[in-house]
Amino acid sequence: MPSLVIALILLLVAAAFALQNTEVVTVQFLLWDYQASLVLIILGATLLGTLLAFLASIGPRLRRAKELRRLESLTKNQEARIRELEAHLQRTAPSAQQADSGGRAMDERE
Repeated sequence: MPSLVIALILLLVAAAFALQNTEVVTVQFLLWDYQASLVLIILGATLLGTLLAFLASIGPRLRRAKELRRLESLTKNQEARIRELEAHLQRTAPSAQQADSGGRAMDERE
């Protein structure tokens, strides 16, 4: 619901902006002249800037996603190794305790 309210507010702001900026302006770029309403020029430039920023962010996003997959795989492997070592420790711990208690029994006899 909050995102709908925010979208509605932005729509009202954009409508007010469009109603107040209806003049026709000429944009010149190199050998090209283009006439359009000021609101269309400003919104078009904003959309073009947003698109360029999004395209520029794709490379870093893909690198982060690849690094995240690599780290998740590494974590999974390390967790499996920990489980293996814990299982090995549980199998060997009883025999180590018996050997240790046997050694203590000999010390107590002396």
